[in-house]
Parts: sequence; structure tokens; C-alpha cells
Amino acid sequence: MQSVTQSITQSFTVSTYKINVLQYTLVVKKSAILMLFFIAFISPLFASNPQVLNHSNIKYDGVFYPIITENKVVFNRHLQSMKSDWESGIAGEWINQWVVCATGIKIRFKTSSPSIQLTFTKREGGGTIGNTPTNGFSVFVKGVEIQKSSSLNFTIQHPQPGNSEIFEVSLPNLWAVDFTGLVLEDGYELENPGDLNLPVYVSIGNSITHGTGQYVSSAKTYPFILAQKMNWNLHNIAVAGATLGWAISKNLKNQKVDVISVLLGFNDWKYTTASLQNKKSEYEKLLDSLRHYQPNAKIYCITPLFSSDKNGSAPYTLQEFRDMVTEVVSAKQQNDKNICLINGPSISDASMLASGDPVHLSESGANTLAQKLFTEIENCNLTSIFPVKPESQICIEIEKINPTEIHFKTTCLGNHTLTLVSLEGKIIQEELLDVTSNNTQVFDWNNNNLKTGVYIIKIANPNSQICTKFFVN
Repeated sequence: MQSVTQSITQSFTVSTYKINVLQYTLVVKKSAILMLFFIAFISPLFASNPQVLNHSNIKYDGVFYPIITENKVVFNRHLQSMKSDWESGIAGEWINQWVVCATGIKIRFKTSSPSIQLTFTKREGGGTIGNTPTNGFSVFVKGVEIQKSSSLNFTIQHPQPGNSEIFEVSLPNLWAVDFTGLVLEDGYELENPGDLNLPVYVSIGNSITHGTGQYVSSAKTYPFILAQKMNWNLHNIAVAGATLGWAISKNLKNQKVDVISVLLGFNDWKYTTASLQNKKSEYEKLLDSLRHYQPNAKIYCITPLFSSDKNGSAPYTLQEFRDMVTEVVSAKQQNDKNICLINGPSISDASMLASGDPVHLSESGANTLAQKLFTEIENCNLTSIFPVKPESQICIEIEKINPTEIHFKTTCLGNHTLTLVSLEGKIIQEELLDVTSNNTQVFDWNNNNLKTGVYIIKIANPNSQICTKFFVN
């Protein structure tokens, strides 16, 4: 009986075991099927398509000396030799943290990917203001800012997924970063965004031009805004803390440069004790070396802007430094039509300063300065390209300019010359007109072949001339 009971018990136990194993197997199979379904469904949402950073379809605008590898881009705005060149105005360990910042630099690429992940790291030895690069990255599509980020890792959401668009990502001005990653969604690729083919604009200066006060986005600095308005490709090589130094010009050797602005002097007055004669020699040497490296560039010299600071270490006043710059530039203008003087205090005032700051511009102040510089630069170009004779009698009036016609009136009969010129002074078209009446004259033309930008039209006769600016979309 015992053996029979034992046999029944063992049989029951084995059967129960088999049933439990079968149930467990079914559960495992169901779980595996569900897991595979989940992976198949959810994986596209997390699929990644990392791009090498030396991809030919990623463009790095506004940087002369980048180090570009597959996994990292280091943004060097200056030659490495500047760090130890004491005639550059930016040498020394203490200032290097700002030398290696990436103000004015943009990453440009084209894609239809619905989202794009960007990754940056803080650059070793680089300067920072604040705990994060507050609004440090600005993303543009077709010139319109679509997104900001204060994180070193962020995702761009495509405004029109599926459409190919060119994205421009401006880097922080006072937070030094390296570029370490760009990831598209699976199935999407980078496309060729094309070359800019724009006039290259180099801004030289100290913290005012670098962007102190506009915390901390390059897109808020006055050189960035000015370059957008003028349709220029910005290279901002200004450095917070910089003083006047001719050797900064070495950065421009063997580079293509069309326009240069120089705004220096406050730090020289505030922190150095060298004589004004010493500064004059340095300023002359700076302009001479800029002209040597860039014989055809337009150079705009801006005297120090308005400042409420009254205490400087120099044995001269800030106004005396401005007067020195005026003297030097005026002398250069005798033999150089491509150099222009802009009076800093005439385009700046106390309302443009950042709160509690005696020298640096607020964001609105930087924007105002860019607007005023836009006007000053256009006026400089008009007078340098077409000097007006004081004795000239104005007898010409331009009434209307449209894409196909130019309308003007003149009380002076006879030969007139109509000249179309770029802002860089290049003559694009010139026509001789015979005016036989005082009625409105209509000149037929076509501006379809002109690139977007500002142009100058001059109409002149032996006794008079008139110039006007117009914009081509």
C-alpha cells in the first residue's frame, strides 16, 4: 500500500511539475513576443544616426583656425602664437580664457531630419560667466531665430519636418565650448548647405565687441547684428580684456577679408600707464599692418564709445585717446580711400549701457549700436566712394528706383553719368545719358542679376552729383 501511495504521489508531483513548466514556458514565450513587439514599435523613436564632425556638409562659419576631427571640433579664433605675443594685446594666461571663447561662430548644416541632437562640452581652460551658458546657443532658419538653449546638450526640433532646411547655430560669446556631437534621426542625412560667398567682416576689439553685457549669446552682440544687416560673414576676433596691440593683425594674414572694424582704447585708458604717444605709435602700426595683410579691405576705426567711468590709470583722458585716433585716421585718409573714422560718442550714450555697468552695452544697447553703425558705414561708403565737392550745385533729384526703372529729374541739360556701385566701392554698371529736357528721365535697367544687399546709385554731370542707397531683395 505504501508503495502504491508513493507511486501515486510521485506521479502527481511529476504531472504537476510538467504543468507548471508548461505554464511558465507559455508565460516566457508571451513575454518574449511582447518584448519583441515593444522593441519593434519603440526603437524608431530612439534610433540615432550620429554624424562625423568633419563631414563636408557641416560648415563652421566665423572661425579662422578650427581644429576639426571626426569626434570633436575646437574653435580657435586666433593663431596659437597670439597667446605669447605681447604685442597682440591678448597675450597671457589670465586673458586666454576669453581668447578661446567662440563669440560670433556659427555651425551651419542642412537636413530634413525631424530632430537634431547637438552635444558640446566646456572647453578646458575656457572662460564662463554663470553656471550655464544662459541663452548661449541660438538656432536660426532663414535668418529667423527659432530656438534658444542654455544646455550643453540640446535637441533642435525641425519647424517643418520633412523639408530640407539650412540650420545655423550660433555659439555662446562668453562660455568656451568644444563641439562633440551631431545626431540625426535614423534614415536622414546631411545635405550640402552651400558656401556663403559673402563679404568677410572681421571685428577687432575688447569686451564691448566680444559681447560682455549681452549674457551670453553671440546673436545679441553688435557685430553679429551688424553682419546680419549688412549680409556679411562675421569673424569676431575681439577679446574681453584686450588692449591695443598691432600684432592682432597677424590673424588676418593669408585670409580673405573684405571689411574690418576696430574699436579699442578703453582698457588702455583704464588699466595701463603707457603714454599717449606710445599708444599713437601702436595704433599707427596696427593700421599699417592691417593694410599690409589686407590691401583692399574697408577699415572702419571707431573711437571709444560713451562711458560713465571717470577713473583711468593712463596719463591721458579717454577723450584725448579719441582725439589721437581721429588724428591718426585723418592722416591715413589722405592716401587711403578705404579707411573711415566713426566717432564713438556720437553713436552711443548712457541709455545703451547695461544696468550698473559704466562701459558695457546691454542687449538693447548692442542692437542700437549695430543700427547706428549700419548708417555710419553707409555714409562712410558714400563719401569715400563719391567725395562731394563743397562748391557743387545740386540740380539732380532721384525720384524713384524699382527693379526695372530709375526715375530722376535734372535742371542741368547735357551729358550725365549713371553709376551703380557696391558698398565695397566696386563699379557694377556705368551708363552715359544724354539729357535734353527738364522732364523726368527714365532709365531702363534690370536688377535681377544683383545679389541681395545694399547698393549705391550715383547720377552726375560736370556741375553736380547725387547719390542714394537702395536695397535689393
